Amino acid sequence: MPPAAIAGTHRPIENGMNHGFGNTRIPIYAAAVAAIVAYVFIWTWFKPIVFSTTKSDFSCFYRAGRMVIAGDGAKIYDLEAQLAYDQRLGTTFVDGQGQQFSLPFVFPPYTLALFAPLSCLPYRAAELVWYVANVGMLLALPFLLPRRVGSSDKAIAAGLLAPVLFIPAVLALMQGQTSILLLLLFAMAFATLAEGQEIAAGFILAFAMLKPQLMLTVLLALVIWRRWRTLAAMFWTGIALLGLSAAIVGWRSTVDYPRALREFNHLSGALGGEHPESMPNLRGTIHILLPRWPEAAVIGITVALSILLLTILAVLLRQSPALSRSSYSLVVVTACLLSYHAYLHDDALLLLPIILTIDELQCRRWTITCTVLAAALGTLYVLPLLPTSLSATAIQMFVAMTMLATVLALEMQNAGRESVQEARQQVFAAAVFTGH
Repeated sequence: MPPAAIAGTHRPIENGMNHGFGNTRIPIYAAAVAAIVAYVFIWTWFKPIVFSTTKSDFSCFYRAGRMVIAGDGAKIYDLEAQLAYDQRLGTTFVDGQGQQFSLPFVFPPYTLALFAPLSCLPYRAAELVWYVANVGMLLALPFLLPRRVGSSDKAIAAGLLAPVLFIPAVLALMQGQTSILLLLLFAMAFATLAEGQEIAAGFILAFAMLKPQLMLTVLLALVIWRRWRTLAAMFWTGIALLGLSAAIVGWRSTVDYPRALREFNHLSGALGGEHPESMPNLRGTIHILLPRWPEAAVIGITVALSILLLTILAVLLRQSPALSRSSYSLVVVTACLLSYHAYLHDDALLLLPIILTIDELQCRRWTITCTVLAAALGTLYVLPLLPTSLSATAIQMFVAMTMLATVLALEMQNAGRESVQEARQQVFAAAVFTGH
């Protein structure tokens, strides 16, 4: 599918890489400089304050990488081995009783192809390199996305500045998490799908399985969009990644990954396990609203509602089966809403629909729908700044994401109706022209 064929678009679309560097203007340069200054400020001033008494999440990636370099890759999911390494590296966490514990590594082994080389550096240097890499990903994001011809440089500038003010992205940066890498992969997948490069999209999305809980809605959308070549490319790339994982940590640890996930789900929050009460998603909201209900009941309700919402998403995507900014944004927002395990830093993924929506709004006549859409985006920025508890922020973010998903669904349906009407007008015009 060529870029201009994306549903819901009445202007041609260019790839951002072609649009970007040759025609840059002052707003883009100014935004890039301002963003870089802000990222330097976050690293040198804000991060030391936030993490003055504890390590960041990057410590679990660093330790796992060091285990691979030392020849103990087979033990990356062994909690006792993790604690022993953390104690030697000085990367342990401390619970409320002063007991040391390790933050578990619960990612596919192939991710260590990135972090094992980094672990050869001293901890602080490795953390800085990963921070700079993440900043580079955020700066590249607006230039990777397909853009409309006529999109102003202000839209690109807004895309450069959007992460600086978005608390989930700032948290992902400071934590040294993989959320921004996942964001980049989702953006690249959209760009390649928009250009009709289905195999390339599948190759990219296979790497995005580093957080499989966020990929369910994407897989559903690919099936509905009949992107069989993308799914096939994902499958064969996944097989290759299994081989890479085995080469890094051995087959036993590779096949042990699902068990490590199950063990993590039952690990106490005080020992680095889950904290559902601070998750801004469906599971976290139900956990907060029903605090005295048995865990099995909460999980059952979460699964039932997730299936219901996935069914609604499937119906919406079938009604407007072509790829569009609105449909892909809806898939991403739904992924954040229904992810079984997601914290505020995982919502950095919302930068993709935010940037796509900014580009959409600046090319359109302002309407009530645009106002509601802009309000939903603004709410996502404001809520994490409010001086409330993590639980309150989680529920508020869930409500804001639900509102955004609702507006995107309406946008997608409106675009679909407009496309159908336009197609009928073209058929009618052709019939009149030919005299039939």
